[in-house]
Amino acid sequence: MRIGYLDCFSGVSGDMWVGALLDAGLSLEALREVAASLQLPGVTIRSERVLRASIAGTRFVVELYGTEPGRALEDGKQPRATAPMLKPLPTMPLRPTTAALTTHSHRGLADILSILQRAKLPAPVERSCIATFEAIAEVEAKAHATTIEQVHFHEVGAEDTIVDIVCACAGTHMLGIERLYSSAVAVGSGTVRAAHGILPVPAPATLELLFGVPVRIGGLVGERTTPTGAALLRALVAEFEPKLAFVPQRVGYGAGTRDDAEVPNLLRLTVGALRDPGSVAQIEELQCQLDTATGEHLGYLLDEAMRRKALDAFATAVQMKKGRPGYLLTILCDLATAESMATWLLEESGSFGVRRHRMERSVVERWQETRSTALGEVVFKCARLPSGALVARPEDDELRRLCQERSLLRAEVLAALQA
Repeated sequence: MRIGYLDCFSGVSGDMWVGALLDAGLSLEALREVAASLQLPGVTIRSERVLRASIAGTRFVVELYGTEPGRALEDGKQPRATAPMLKPLPTMPLRPTTAALTTHSHRGLADILSILQRAKLPAPVERSCIATFEAIAEVEAKAHATTIEQVHFHEVGAEDTIVDIVCACAGTHMLGIERLYSSAVAVGSGTVRAAHGILPVPAPATLELLFGVPVRIGGLVGERTTPTGAALLRALVAEFEPKLAFVPQRVGYGAGTRDDAEVPNLLRLTVGALRDPGSVAQIEELQCQLDTATGEHLGYLLDEAMRRKALDAFATAVQMKKGRPGYLLTILCDLATAESMATWLLEESGSFGVRRHRMERSVVERWQETRSTALGEVVFKCARLPSGALVARPEDDELRRLCQERSLLRAEVLAALQA
C-alpha cells in the first residue's frame, strides 16, 4: 500500500502542499492540464526551485494574467496606483490593472461546485475537492451565522486558491498515494490581515477546521497554516501522528513564500510503502446508553460520528433499567479525535456520561482504487489478507450512485460489476 506522510513542522498551505507533490516527482505538465480544465480566464501555473533556510524545495505558483495574486499586498505594501484614463475606452482591457488583480469575485459554494463540474475531474478527485470546499463553507457559515449555500468565499474563492485546492487533490491522487498521514500541525502566532480585517493566528476558520487535529501553537511567528491547508488536512488525511512502519521511497519539500533564517518554511511529504500487510493500532471506544433518542436522532448521531472521522459507529438495542427499551451507542475513533468526539457526544446524544476504553485493533492493509467496469469508473474497497490474498468490493456509495444514475436494481448493479 502506497502512503504519504506530511511533516507540518512549519505549517501547511495549499501552495506548499502542491509544491511538495511536485518536489516528490509529480509532473507539472499533468497539473497544467488539471488547471486548464477549470477554465478560469488568465490562470497559468509554474514552479520554481528555491532555498528555505538552506534547504531546497519547490514553490508552486499560480499566476493571473502573469501576476501572482496578492503578492502586491505582502508585507503591508499597497498596490501601485495606475494612471487615470483621460476618457473611457469602449471595451475592457485584455489585461486587468494591478489594482484589479488584488481583488476577485466572492464566489459561493454553488459557483465553486459549477467550476469543479465543468472540469470533469476523476470521481475520487472531485469528491476530495468537494469535501475540502464544503469543510470551509461549514466553518464560514457558522462564523457568520448563515447557511453554507449563502456563504461567499473571500480568499478561498480566488482563482489561485481554487487552483491550489484542485491541484492538491488531483496531485495526491496522481502520485498514487492511497492513504495519507500527518504529523501535528504548526499554526504559528501573532496576527494576520484577511478580508475581514486583522485576525489572531490561527485565524478562526483555520482553528475550527483543525478541531480534533493535534496542533502546535507558538514558537513560529506569523500565519503558518492557512484555512486552505487546514481544509485539505481535514478532507484528505486519514490519521494524525500515527504509529506505523513504512519504507520511504521518495521525499518532496513544498516551499511557502516566507523565507525564515532559522526554521525552513517547508512542508515535507514522504512517500513510501507500508512494511507489513497488517498492523496493530491503538484506538478508543466510546459508549453511552440512550433511552430518550428517537430513530431520527439515533440516525443523525451515527452519520455525524462518521463525518467526524470515527473509525466505526453502531447502535445495539438493549433493555435498560425500569424496563425501558434503549440503545447502546458505540463509537470507535483514533486517539487524536477521542477527546473532541467524547465532548460532542455529551453535547448531542442526551446522555449524561460517556464511557471510554482504550484498546488495540489489528487491521489488514486496505485501500481504495478506481476500476474500469461495464458501468464506467467505479471505486472499489480493496484489502490484502494476512495470507496475501486480495479481496475487493465496490463501495456502497458507488452502488447507490449507479442504481440512481442507471435506474437499475442493486442486484443488477452487483451482477454487472462482478461480470
